[in-house]
Amino acid sequence: MISKISAFWRLAWRVVLLLYVAGSNLRAQELELTGYFEPGAAAAFAQRLTPDVQTVILRVEGGYLIEGIEIGRMIRARGLRTVVPRGAQCLSACAEAFLGGVQRDISGVVGFHIPRALRFSSRQQAYDTGYAGGALVVMYRFEMGFGFGLSTAINRWTDDKRLLAFVNSEELEAYREGQMSLPRLIEF
Repeated sequence: MISKISAFWRLAWRVVLLLYVAGSNLRAQELELTGYFEPGAAAAFAQRLTPDVQTVILRVEGGYLIEGIEIGRMIRARGLRTVVPRGAQCLSACAEAFLGGVQRDISGVVGFHIPRALRFSSRQQAYDTGYAGGALVVMYRFEMGFGFGLSTAINRWTDDKRLLAFVNSEELEAYREGQMSLPRLIEF
């Protein structure tokens, strides 16, 4: 009888240990994006986006606006969560991708600025391209549920060297609900 009880407890311990180890591996699959959104970043993201991914971790310093918007749309279409962890920054085009999350968690910094166009032969060409990008991004933010409050604040308070920054999700959500506070601005 004692050997049967002992065998039972050894088996029970193995099952508990197996469940513990398996449970730690069964958490939501995460996909981390780092660096800079270069042309083709959205296509690369689509290739890495497997069916088991549930969370996108963002540590991206910026990049091409259209890439950030396309990544954000893919995130939204899949119903994924976006996270900016403590110590990380998600700036510019990354901030637009971050808005795609159906649940958004900020422990680091998410920073927005007005669209800007670089590498053009004239100021007029840069302005025209930035203006078109501005219209595109306002429509995208509206599509992501942020109405015009966030875009109005970004247009009012930022420029090519200053970002409107959020250090927690509640601050960003206040802009969605039209309960905006004084802006937190950072230079970059």
